[in-house]
Amino acid sequence: MTTTGPEIHGFQAETRELLDLMIHSLYTHREIFLRELISNSSDALDKRRFASLTDESLRQEEGEPAIRLERDPEARTLVIEDDGIGMTREEVVQNIGTIARSGTKAFRQELEKAKAESGEAAPELIGQFGVGFYSSFMVAEKVVLETRKAGTDEAVRWSSEGDGQFTLEAIEKERAGTRITLHLRPLPEEGEDGTQDGTQEDVQDFTDEWTLRGLVKRYSDFVAYPIQMDVERTEGEGDEAETVTKTETLNSMQPLWTRPRNEVEESEYHDFYRHLSHDWRDPLTTVHFKAEGTHEYTALLFVPEERPHDILDPAQNHSKLSLYVKRVFVMKECEDLLPSWMRFVRGLVDSNDLPLNVSRETLQHTRQMKQIQKRLVKKVLESLGKQLGDARRRYTRFWGSLGPVLKEGLFLDDDVRDELAGLCLFQSSAGAAPAALAPAAEDEDESVPEGPCPWGYTTLAEYVERMPLAQPAIYYVTGAARAAVERSPHIEAARAKGYEVLFFVDPVDEWVLQKLTSFGGKELKSLDRGEGLDEATDADHEADKEKHAELLTAAQESLDDYVKEVRLSKRLRSSPAVLVSGEGDLSPQMIASLKAAGHDVPEPKRVLELNPDHAVLDQLSALRGTDDQRFHLYLELLHGQALLAEGTPLPDPSRFARLVTELMAPGSLAGEEAPGPGAASEGAEGGDAAAGGESAEAGEGA
Repeated sequence: MTTTGPEIHGFQAETRELLDLMIHSLYTHREIFLRELISNSSDALDKRRFASLTDESLRQEEGEPAIRLERDPEARTLVIEDDGIGMTREEVVQNIGTIARSGTKAFRQELEKAKAESGEAAPELIGQFGVGFYSSFMVAEKVVLETRKAGTDEAVRWSSEGDGQFTLEAIEKERAGTRITLHLRPLPEEGEDGTQDGTQEDVQDFTDEWTLRGLVKRYSDFVAYPIQMDVERTEGEGDEAETVTKTETLNSMQPLWTRPRNEVEESEYHDFYRHLSHDWRDPLTTVHFKAEGTHEYTALLFVPEERPHDILDPAQNHSKLSLYVKRVFVMKECEDLLPSWMRFVRGLVDSNDLPLNVSRETLQHTRQMKQIQKRLVKKVLESLGKQLGDARRRYTRFWGSLGPVLKEGLFLDDDVRDELAGLCLFQSSAGAAPAALAPAAEDEDESVPEGPCPWGYTTLAEYVERMPLAQPAIYYVTGAARAAVERSPHIEAARAKGYEVLFFVDPVDEWVLQKLTSFGGKELKSLDRGEGLDEATDADHEADKEKHAELLTAAQESLDDYVKEVRLSKRLRSSPAVLVSGEGDLSPQMIASLKAAGHDVPEPKRVLELNPDHAVLDQLSALRGTDDQRFHLYLELLHGQALLAEGTPLPDPSRFARLVTELMAPGSLAGEEAPGPGAASEGAEGGDAAAGGESAEAGEGA
């Protein structure tokens, strides 16, 4: 019953355009309005609860505090009602009639002042900017707010169509609190094909039970007060069936992460992980902690044991952690919470004091976010380290699936490189190739098998521990696959000395090795670059160089378009030849990777090393000067053989096949022009294309 006539007021903001901006440009998704109004109701209930501690007259008249939703599909109205603190007429004008004036913010400031004086804890209020209420105009053509301040009999009705003015009138209201009625905009009309025009959000029916359930579940599931709604259900069957109305609570109100870890069962964590990630398997490990001090937040993170389906999608190359602020959902994938190389981690962070932007949809970039990210990374790495030590088999399975992604951090993150390097697993010449591991079982035996490489992998620390005293460095070789690198001529000298060799065969390894240059005081040294394993020049090597000087000169002239130098090798033991990159040159695998990404990469010529103790050099020496054509053909064949030995495709496979035929049936190439000194092979266009066999085809296939 209205006691006085309505009064029309203009908004106290300067212009109608500002209201239009708040309604149409502030929020990305229209459905956010429900989150904002529920958050306001939660704040109002918090305020009343806190005030009632010192004023008994403000306590709840009857029942438990709750937030209620009422929907009327025929009238197209949606009501959000609470039993909170309510507002006086003056507060309505100040808080609702003035855009961007936040009653919650003012209340918080008073509470902080009281807390400083008395030391009493204050409730966690969500509101900050005072604009969330206006999001209702994104979906409503008219908004009516009825409110009564707790402890008073005065009630007021506020209404507006979002046109720059509002109406105020005094009313009678039975209960303290606030009731907001949204007169929703009409849904788009159906076309002849039965579909509705507009976007998916345009056709959302906010009077539909399941639409409202979904929005509450997504945005407000963990609000501390029950969000209730009356629903109709059919009970009984046949003639005895009847429709009854039930009041149901739409939110769980029990965020798992707010409970102490020792009170949460492992099965509860696993159920929550499956709900969060839609992964039917259990996670590898769970990280749950609460940070206190300058910044307060709770984190609940899960590391999956298997690779998520979207892990290699470039569009999904960011953190997958959800962000909550005071248990209210803010964003699904907050890119600032974890670096891209931890994008496989699932979970959430709930903060009490993160600075949001005005729409509460994005964060303001602050030093605080960097500190949170640093702490989260540290916690995840600590948890992985524990898994590596206590559950090696499960960790190895995880590594086989997600190791290449985790290794991206070695290149991207200087701060944790040393710690992360200790968690990495590598294939090695000391162990067999990794075999596929079956999914973990509850009673899985985590005892580590005997041998240097459990389940085919070793850590850098284990490698260093096994190194002979005379071994000066950690030796490795890169390649496209283990089958190629473990038979590579590059590692013959290391094997002869009894040195273990690491196999870097993941595409990301070429980038990793630019930053991972040492571990445990030992340098990481490539066996397919530089002068080789035996750095010192001995008398025998000098004698060999002098003996074969003319042969090397002739070979250099013959293969000038292929390689930048022909020299004798210190690294070969059984193979006749090997191709070597310079210390600062890109490897064939790196060139292939860059080309696949669309980069125009110059291809440096490589060095061809010949084995001075191999019989092939005696054969070449015999041919030089007596059968120059066959000398040049054999050199070309030797160069192709070196390419194949390291797993690099040939620039002209058909040419190589004819050379092999000529080897088996001399004279089969009669009349065909031999390359000769300085000539390019058939199919190679210029020196760069032929150099080291690194044509565009070779690069792409490497």
